[in-house]
Amino acid sequence: MVILAAYGTIKMAIRLFAYIVLGGLVLWLRRRNRHKTRHELDEGTKKMMRQTPKDENGKYPWER
Repeated sequence: MVILAAYGTIKMAIRLFAYIVLGGLVLWLRRRNRHKTRHELDEGTKKMMRQTPKDENGKYPWER
């Protein structure tokens, strides 16, 4: 019976370790992709602002 209890404990420990590793990997990937997406959006906004025409006072169309 002791062998079966030890087997169950080892199995649970391996499963727990796998969940922690996979969960950490998922959280890291989500954080990395969120940062990358935010950077791409910021770059696109800068590009759009450079290409948007301004009037003689340096104002954008939505600032009038």
